[in-house]
Amino acid sequence: MSSRRYTTCRLILLLLVIIGVSACSSEDCPINNTVAGKMLFYNHLDDAVAINGTLTVSVVRPQGDSVVLNQKSNATELSFPLSYTHETDTLIFEYNGGIAYDSLYISHTNVPTLVSVDCGMAMFHTITAASSTHHVIDTLIIKFPEVNYDERENIQVIYHTAD
Repeated sequence: MSSRRYTTCRLILLLLVIIGVSACSSEDCPINNTVAGKMLFYNHLDDAVAINGTLTVSVVRPQGDSVVLNQKSNATELSFPLSYTHETDTLIFEYNGGIAYDSLYISHTNVPTLVSVDCGMAMFHTITAASSTHHVIDTLIIKFPEVNYDERENIQVIYHTAD
């Protein structure tokens, strides 16, 4: 076999291998198969704000509280987990080392979802209600109720502002 013919056969074989490999499923599965809600902080004028001082956020669960944000300075947003087994979650916002507190109550449905055969199942959620105490927080607004991999703003937190 001539050198040129040998090179052509190798090139064709290489192209067939490349085509075969690219035809296989290559699903981009998330590294962490959990989803989190997202809330951003605003004032009454709908301007994004940062929390003055520090913010610590804990999720209250029957098996024990879990800190999801620890003394974050000038926080402007929060990613928060939702329970797979309960339909209401309680988050405790602690401002400036305990000077003030707010409790947030988030009701949701749990939606087991097949992401794909390669990636398996994920638990998505639909937020049905959100309320809070009003020590520092004025209002909660559900902006986008579906909590999934989209990382959209789910809840808008509006803080009291000086009039």
